[in-house]
Amino acid sequence: MVEQLGGEPSRSPLSEAPRLIEVLRTASVDFYFNSWRLVPANATWGLLLVAVILVSVTWRPAAVLLIAIAIPTAGLHRMAARIYRGDRTSLWDFTAGMRRWAAPALGIGAGASLLVVALTANIVTGLEAGGVVGWTLSLLALYGEIAVAMFLVAAWPIVVDPRREHVPLRLRLRLAAIVILARPGRMGALTCVISAVLLGSTVLLAALLTVSVAFVSLVATHYVLPMADQLDGLPTVRRQG
Repeated sequence: MVEQLGGEPSRSPLSEAPRLIEVLRTASVDFYFNSWRLVPANATWGLLLVAVILVSVTWRPAAVLLIAIAIPTAGLHRMAARIYRGDRTSLWDFTAGMRRWAAPALGIGAGASLLVVALTANIVTGLEAGGVVGWTLSLLALYGEIAVAMFLVAAWPIVVDPRREHVPLRLRLRLAAIVILARPGRMGALTCVISAVLLGSTVLLAALLTVSVAFVSLVATHYVLPMADQLDGLPTVRRQG
């Protein structure tokens, strides 16, 4: 049972998940009609990423600042959530989202980064050790990294969702975990698609810096929020028009 926004347990089971192909189509349409807002926001995200990378090249400890990229990531998902909910959206929502969700975003980014570093170290250790034990350790650590990626995909839309602003952060993060447990296969497929888009965009750097992050934010939002609403027993609010 999942707590509703009003605190009552939900009696509505998760009957179905959105179809990924339809979500991709809807996200593409939303991106097209909101591109004049989303592209500048994505470009701001990209400029911050490039700035951190350039500083890190000259001073390696500055690489820890990569965690700060979580802040504009929250801003982009805030815009995506407002678009999904049918609210009017502007660049102000991006900047306001960064300010409002800076602390939670840094916490999520730092926690995820620490887990990834620890899990990557276990993968390397396991590969170097070899044998059944070593390979098992590496495989489990790899599964752990996949789980972290899935959690981030589920968490960002729920954390910044306008309809859940009054819900404590821990409950929003718990709901993200429940979404994954409810549909692990579909969430895994969504995470693979998002990862493929982002990795493919690194080949065309301009796409990553101007389009890709905003687009995958829309994809994740359109996929996750309907399932979260079902689990909360809420009527799904879709974009009108």
